[in-house]
Amino acid sequence: MITQTPFGTMPNGHKITQFTLTNAQGVSIEILTLGGVIRRWLIPTTEDTATDIVLGYDTLEEYIHDDSSLGALIGRYANRIAKGQFTLDGTDYQTDINLGEHCLHGGSQGFSKQIWDSSILSDSENPSILLELQSRDGDQGFPGDIHVKVIYTLTEHNKLKIEYFANASKSTVFNPTNHSYFNLEGHKHGSVEDHQIQVLASQYTPIDNQGVPTGEIVTVDETPFDFRPLTSIHQPLSAPNEQIQFGNGLDHNLCLDYYSNKARVATYAAQAQTQDGKVTLKVYTNMPGIQIFTANHLRDKKGKDNALYQARHGVCFETQFYADSPNKPHFPSTKLEADEEFYSITEYEVLF
Repeated sequence: MITQTPFGTMPNGHKITQFTLTNAQGVSIEILTLGGVIRRWLIPTTEDTATDIVLGYDTLEEYIHDDSSLGALIGRYANRIAKGQFTLDGTDYQTDINLGEHCLHGGSQGFSKQIWDSSILSDSENPSILLELQSRDGDQGFPGDIHVKVIYTLTEHNKLKIEYFANASKSTVFNPTNHSYFNLEGHKHGSVEDHQIQVLASQYTPIDNQGVPTGEIVTVDETPFDFRPLTSIHQPLSAPNEQIQFGNGLDHNLCLDYYSNKARVATYAAQAQTQDGKVTLKVYTNMPGIQIFTANHLRDKKGKDNALYQARHGVCFETQFYADSPNKPHFPSTKLEADEEFYSITEYEVLF
């Protein structure tokens, strides 16, 4: 089932719609046409109550001014591009600079700040909506007109399937993701440090003190980034490790073991679960990496239901290409050729 409700009006007069996707199991997910934001993700706790497992805001005004991309679609390029610069097909490009001297998440007016066209694809079993966006050549400094489609589907097996499609008028770089902050105990619970996580990744990409990859791809053996066994989030955060200091916590890309550049299906990659094991989130994707981010920058941020979000109150599983790939030719390529069809898929499955 899908319901539509107004969620306010932008300063330019555009009206924002909230779609609520609900399945037969009682799971309900609210999605905004502003930024494709996942605003609420409700799982039934008892017959009469539900737990909201993502951080977010109550009002449109808060999303307009959000600098944390809570729940938003990210593009054109998730994560960092060093100094906002790259060279493609012999041409140098300068993108928007919005994090120190670097480009983060596609620039200050990236996909998370755009109003997406919307339509309902299925309103019965497996409710599904389509969001579409046209980004023009030069938008935030990126080359080529690019037409992007994102399909959100809530399955009857409690999976949120996110499919990304794109094609461009000329060669460009493209690296989309969703930036939901999960707290499986509920968005008002507080710290996620007692959550346990697993990531099937034998390697990661170290960062410098500004969060930009050094270009190395190194083993996770005997580092805080070995999440192959279930590991408490507190464990790496408390490690005396330079990489943890550089990220002010976890803010690192893990290189997924089962990535194939030709795969069009999602493979199990990661999970998180509450300390008591009652709620589990499983992540499946065909992307090469997952950025694990423990909301290190949050400080007294007012959220839904008068919550006050702090650092480590959420954890992101951002399925994506590696950061700064346009400047690291040995990383999996983010190049999207003219008239080539981009496709990626990520599924988030909640067990409770």
